Amino acid sequence: MSRFERLFLFILLSLGIFGCGENRPDGLPKLYPVSLQFTQDGIPCNGASVHLVPLEEIVWAIGGSTDANGTVVFKTHGKFAGVPAGKYKVTVSKTEREEIGPTPQSIYESQEIVFYDLVEQVYSNPKMTPLEIEVVAGKKLSKSFELGKAIRVKMVKPGE
Repeated sequence: MSRFERLFLFILLSLGIFGCGENRPDGLPKLYPVSLQFTQDGIPCNGASVHLVPLEEIVWAIGGSTDANGTVVFKTHGKFAGVPAGKYKVTVSKTEREEIGPTPQSIYESQEIVFYDLVEQVYSNPKMTPLEIEVVAGKKLSKSFELGKAIRVKMVKPGE
């Protein structure tokens, strides 16, 4: 047997013994592809954070970020593509930060940092968001949502 053949056999045996897929956590249900698209004023909403909040008892975190087309492809538990079957509220948030004032000249100085909401807050609250989806076992879900007018509202600090 040649050196190449031995190496190939070793790799095949290793894959058979140790597996070649990701280790799925115990209890992770079957996942189904979900792709949602978000627009604001008809323009793709890039860079928004999107999460699915289950209406039933599910212990897996599900989320993703929108791309340049406003599309998010969800991952469950941070790395597994797809979403368990069930009904979900959809939360969407997008913020921007702005540093105000002169650039600090030493480590003892700092700039004021102001944050702005770029999507209406109603969409980031699971109890208030009007957005809902249902993931059905065995079916791919693809849906679009309009988030209304583009905004830039200064976030209020606690106590202000």
